[in-house]
Formats: sequence, structure tokens, C-alpha cells
Amino acid sequence: MLAEPPVDAEPVQVVLVWQGISSLHKSFFSNSQATTALSLGLAGTVQGPANIYVRYDSVEFLGTIRLQLRPGTLRLVVRHDGDLIRLSDLAPVTRALAAYRSAVASHYDIRVESFRVGIESFRGPTSCIFGVAGTPPPDGSLLSPCVQVDGVEHCGRPEVGGIRFEPAVARAVRRCLDL
Repeated sequence: MLAEPPVDAEPVQVVLVWQGISSLHKSFFSNSQATTALSLGLAGTVQGPANIYVRYDSVEFLGTIRLQLRPGTLRLVVRHDGDLIRLSDLAPVTRALAAYRSAVASHYDIRVESFRVGIESFRGPTSCIFGVAGTPPPDGSLLSPCVQVDGVEHCGRPEVGGIRFEPAVARAVRRCLDL
């Protein structure tokens, strides 16, 4: 069962941050219907403002849409037991991001569907990137068992109740999620 945010939660202020995005595409991503839906989708998951980084790397031909998780702002409970972490508890956030991506793609530019969605977190010298898995374009419901920690991808082992990581990786992941 996926963790769900409270249904009576207030919409979250969304702040879009650009890197490598053209003026035309900034207007696409700034569409008020799409950003309002994202604001509502993130309600109860994070304390606002929600910084959403929309990036395009023209060398790698790779677009990303990521929520930058600031310290102490995650309002979802991510269950964990030592090295076993239930990343699926983050799915309400990644589903909202994927729905936002799809809304922009369906109204303006279908190529936006290729943008990867996820969550990035920086805690002191530690950084983590949580991505999604599934049939392209993934709908955000399935978190990848692989987490990028300090620029290196580490894949955990799916088990009943979560993803089991090596102890050092689990510590970094817990730190990134303020657990």
C-alpha cells in the first residue's frame, strides 16, 4: 500500500527553477493549469515552497524535473528499519511530478514526456537523487531501487517492506530523507 498525503492538505507554493530551458519551453512549463495541478498534487507531501528544478542538458540530450527536498520539509512518513527503506512512500511526490510532466507534454511538446522525474536532496556533503522506474514514460508510482548517492548509483535489493541497501548507502539515504 502506498503512503498517501492527507486529503485536506493545503496546496504547496511551487517555485520553478530553470537550467538550460529555452524561453519558449519556460512558458510551457509555467502553464498555470499544470502548475496549479502540481501544487495540488504536492499538497501534504512537502512543506512549501516546493523548488522544482526543470533542466535540459543539451550535450546529453537529457531533461529532468526534480523536486529539491530541503531539510525538514518532507511531510510524508518514509518507513524504514535499519538498512531497509520503503522508498515507495515517496510515490505521492513522484506521481505529482510525472503528472505535471505529462500535462506539459500533452498540451505543448510531446518530447517533454522523455524528461526524467525525481527527487534530489543535499544534506551537507551528501547528495541523493531518487528516480522512478516503469514503462516509459513512467507515471511516478514506482520508485527505482537505485539511488544516486554523491554522483554514484547504488542499487538496493527489493524485499517485502522496502529496498535493502548496503549499510553505508542506507545511512546516506536516511540522511538525505531526514530519517
